[in-house]
Amino acid sequence: MQTNDQLFLQGTNGKAVLLIHGITSGAAQMIPMARFLNDYGYSVWSVNLAGHGTYPDDLLHTTCEDFIKKAEYDYAYLKKNYDTVYVGGLSTGGCLSLYLAAKHPEIAGIIPVSAPLRLMPGTFMTEEYPPEQIYFHRPMEGKVGLFKQYHIHYEDIAVCIFKELERLMAILREDGFIEQVKCPAIVIQAKDDAVADPASAPEIYRRLSSEKKELYTPDYGEHSIVLTEARHEAFRRAAMFLESL
Repeated sequence: MQTNDQLFLQGTNGKAVLLIHGITSGAAQMIPMARFLNDYGYSVWSVNLAGHGTYPDDLLHTTCEDFIKKAEYDYAYLKKNYDTVYVGGLSTGGCLSLYLAAKHPEIAGIIPVSAPLRLMPGTFMTEEYPPEQIYFHRPMEGKVGLFKQYHIHYEDIAVCIFKELERLMAILREDGFIEQVKCPAIVIQAKDDAVADPASAPEIYRRLSSEKKELYTPDYGEHSIVLTEARHEAFRRAAMFLESL
């Protein structure tokens, strides 16, 4: 049975990384990145977004505030046990890494990956659904490779959750919000991202107040770059960035 259980990998260097997946997916989505960083000695906790990894009905009652509250809880839990904590995430998880860094200046560094400030038109997340439609059906069939192994999600997704992501993006777009982030940051997004506007990464990078920051925008890698062939270089750059701190 495929599950999205949260995963903790014990490291050896006394430092920890919190990894947060993208909306509609689950903790399993970040396992390849978690294992890569763990090989460098980091303790890594791959967690579930609020409303994810449980039952489809939970997304009917999950809000942007719930996303934030769960991320805050997960960060606080790690911080109790590690003096040095980094936060990374894909898509919605990347947005939450920026949110946490803006609110917690003690965060040692962040790795927002494919974090959207705006979504591209024409996806199931930006479609206008009729008022009576509650769920969008997204079958697991047809997935191959790492997507079959790690991109585990509800097959029936509550469409109301997409508005909550929009609310989170709106917070980040506010004047002065991302500018509050002063910790080291490596911003990663492929130029062929068809879900998050590829202009997001350069804008985030420009607005960061971090003295040490890096932008990596490969030509190919797609939105879920953590599961495509482009992941190897993205992970390497993320690890090298952390190692340089």
